[in-house]
Amino acid sequence: MDVDKGLDAPSKRDILEIGETGLFHWAMPERTEAFYASYRADLRQGRPYLGLRDVLAIRRAMRRGLYRLVVVHPPFYAGWQPRSFLAALKFSLVRGDIRSTWGALTSPLFFELLRFVALKPLIVIERSDSFGVPAHHFAWIDKADAYYKRELPVDHWQVFYGSGHRRLPGASFRRKPRWLKRLAKLKPIGLGLNRQQTEAADKAFGADKTADVFFAGGIDGNSHVRSRMPALIAALRAAGVTVDVPEGRLPLDAFMARCAKAWITLSPEGLGWDCYRHMEAAIAGSVPLVNAPTIDRYRPLEVDRHCLVYYPDEEAGAIERVVAALSDKERLQAMALAARTHALSNLTERAITEALLAEWAGEPADARQERDQ
Repeated sequence: MDVDKGLDAPSKRDILEIGETGLFHWAMPERTEAFYASYRADLRQGRPYLGLRDVLAIRRAMRRGLYRLVVVHPPFYAGWQPRSFLAALKFSLVRGDIRSTWGALTSPLFFELLRFVALKPLIVIERSDSFGVPAHHFAWIDKADAYYKRELPVDHWQVFYGSGHRRLPGASFRRKPRWLKRLAKLKPIGLGLNRQQTEAADKAFGADKTADVFFAGGIDGNSHVRSRMPALIAALRAAGVTVDVPEGRLPLDAFMARCAKAWITLSPEGLGWDCYRHMEAAIAGSVPLVNAPTIDRYRPLEVDRHCLVYYPDEEAGAIERVVAALSDKERLQAMALAARTHALSNLTERAITEALLAEWAGEPADARQERDQ
């Protein structure tokens, strides 16, 4: 069974990343020691499952100061919850991946043992579509130096809805020192563009414009904001706007090419407000048109400098904004270039990981450049 692989011999790997998803092991694989801990066997991508021997080895490594930064991505279900066990069987044994069954069942439990290991500096990253924080994450908030959350509501207190508080936290809850301390550790984080996305955008960037607006995205089973897209697109066309809407899902290269050929890319939120389309449009050379943000954003595309914003309940206002923007193509072109520059400088996986290293490991830019040479 592919578990308990143990830590590599001492090397240039000075970042430890453990959990269900990942960030550093994608952006900086040469520096990252990665372990997988989740019931989702289908998302492992070759990473070794976290085992008991690994937990003990990590404890020894921390005592020796081998890591500049520890990053954890807690599973959505705690290892002791029945849903974790059932999901582990679903994504391994039921799907014929028998070899992954033991790791899928046990790695979330071993992950929780890390609560009792001194991990410093430690940051937690949670990049799911949910606006909430599960109750079993509270111990990780307490242990960590910071808890980064992608869908962090503008009112940060709302993350505790249904977990820290049975309803929306009220005034008395918001005055309690323990919860104020937890709230202070919450910070926004972006999804991060990967190398495949940036390379596809580079190929497409600079194409001649053939459409005013481009939209491609799932509607059925998605957000209520997305469900309004057919009516909005019809209204835009009635106003004389050329809207490019492909049939079916596009491969990445084709998607980027269609973005690059449109002045504006309509990018309503999906299951979460933050989505790749906002940034993909920007790096392809199109101005994102997003619905008004509901979250505290990470190094955001700025309204009227990098992107356009509309309110889903004001269809007429959205049309007016699009028509007005299209009347000044030079300004749109400048916005698209500024958005691309900002996204590539701040919103790629590499840029996000470098910013986190600068904040928590005190690693200046010149030190990172020397390592890359």
